[in-house]
Amino acid sequence: MTGDSVVTGLTPVRTCVSLDSEGMRLRRMVPAIAVAAAVTTAGVAVTTTGDPSTAKVESAATSLDFGSVDFGSSELGTPNSVFLWESPPTRYIVVLGAKFGTLGQTPQIMTQRLNVAANLAKKHPFNRIIASGGDTHWLPIAEAQFMNIGLIRRGIPVWQMVNEVASTSTVQNAQNTVAMLKRMGGTGALIVTNGFHMERAMKNFRDAARAQGARLVFRPAYA
Repeated sequence: MTGDSVVTGLTPVRTCVSLDSEGMRLRRMVPAIAVAAAVTTAGVAVTTTGDPSTAKVESAATSLDFGSVDFGSSELGTPNSVFLWESPPTRYIVVLGAKFGTLGQTPQIMTQRLNVAANLAKKHPFNRIIASGGDTHWLPIAEAQFMNIGLIRRGIPVWQMVNEVASTSTVQNAQNTVAMLKRMGGTGALIVTNGFHMERAMKNFRDAARAQGARLVFRPAYA
């Protein structure tokens, strides 16, 4: 029996998933179903920031038409896409938090991370997103919950999100998320963050996996 925290509105709740023979059979069936479903599923448009430096990525993340984001054989054949398709129930998209403004203003680096995470999630609707980030200033809401709002605005359904709300540093992002992945039967994850942050984040996640005896594979997904 494995447990995880699922977003309902903005409040995580606990659910349990049984890994019996039926569950294992479903795990084998999901990749084929996922490919067929993703090819026929359209994205939901939301808002853009208007910043030229992220316009291309944001346009892809918020597109109404998968054709406009080059969804096809070349997209499915990228290393990160193949990594997710290999095992949708056990491969996750982890988006790391960033310090929000005093009143909850979204920093540019967080906008970039959400754009990439949303774009991946639309192409891989059977892979779940872990939003990792704890307290933000004096506000009674975690970075992960702010990220939920951003992902919803980009057309990602709440059932595709899982929150990690206790971390206040990259080291804690890694430690807490690795523990969650172990509980949920995860085998690996894409780590979504910016280039300047990626090397440190990947090291922290791999160190956390070794320390916790978790056999997990991590790949970078640059924002």
